[in-house]
Amino acid sequence: MFDVINRRDVLKSGIGGLGMLIASGAGSFAQTGRVLKVNALAATAAINVPLQSALRSGLGQIAGFANAEVRPTAKIPQIVQEVIAGTADLGDADVASTLAAAEAGADLKIIGLSYSNTSQAIVANSEKTKSLEEIAARGGTIAVSGIGDFMHVMLIGVLIKQKIDPKKINFIEMGSSGDRVRALLAGRVDAVPMHVEQAAQLQARGNYQILVRPWQEYDNWLSAVLVATDVWLKKDENKAAAVAVLKASLTSFRRADQDYGWYKSQLADYASSKELKAAGDDFLQPVWKTLTQEIKAFPPSMEPLNVDQFAKVIPVYKEAGALNGTLDLGKVIDRTYLEQAIKEIA
Repeated sequence: MFDVINRRDVLKSGIGGLGMLIASGAGSFAQTGRVLKVNALAATAAINVPLQSALRSGLGQIAGFANAEVRPTAKIPQIVQEVIAGTADLGDADVASTLAAAEAGADLKIIGLSYSNTSQAIVANSEKTKSLEEIAARGGTIAVSGIGDFMHVMLIGVLIKQKIDPKKINFIEMGSSGDRVRALLAGRVDAVPMHVEQAAQLQARGNYQILVRPWQEYDNWLSAVLVATDVWLKKDENKAAAVAVLKASLTSFRRADQDYGWYKSQLADYASSKELKAAGDDFLQPVWKTLTQEIKAFPPSMEPLNVDQFAKVIPVYKEAGALNGTLDLGKVIDRTYLEQAIKEIA
């Protein structure tokens, strides 16, 4: 299905035709003096580093895009909202907000992956909790960044798979990952989602264990995507900008996946955590191996960006009540600009 859609798009303008538009559009974008505005999540975890490197460093090496502005955004759903409103050109957005907005009628296009899968795991104090079943049995509490977000929905899916009633668990919203960790340390909640490097840091401080690794529960728990509106993408200079961002992103993905030394250097520049920036190889290399070998977070051509992969997560979102299941993914996922970027850096 997805290949047919791509071929239809190619027949309209041709990848070669798109390349010609982009070649002419790149100059006009720079000549207008416009600043490419890209909204991204304010906190940069280990899995976010390659995209941040692409946006803050790699993109500036592509002619015409040295003046791109990466705008940190505190609340994940706000990224999609600002792209829809036109106050941001592109967004490093979460899948949950993107799919919900598209299902509601927003003219969003998913054109790339911020990363693949997820590095968020569910962590609990092993002295108090051994399983999700235990938490449900005592009506315990799990803090998530938002009700209906990608981690909340992921957990609902796991609970259903394990035949545990999600209604027996008290889910509360706690937007800051730092607040969630502090709540877990203080015993105010039973479990929280956190990135694998945060989990490793916590395990070094006490008896904390990972209860759920989403990359083992799902084929690919898609979490974050690069989005733009269809209206924005209609202009030639914006097509050029989209391809430039994807070229920079693909380059970062490939280097991060193959070169630990490069990844470590970029993490030192762009990670939010001072502790993570200062960590040695004994800590960082296992994190990198988990991201690249287990989670497969940085696919070299963003291969999981296709209708079939996204279709696998829709039933879980529907079961959790986050989506109605009426979305036509073929109208939302568009590899046109990604394929052009792949062609240009091959």
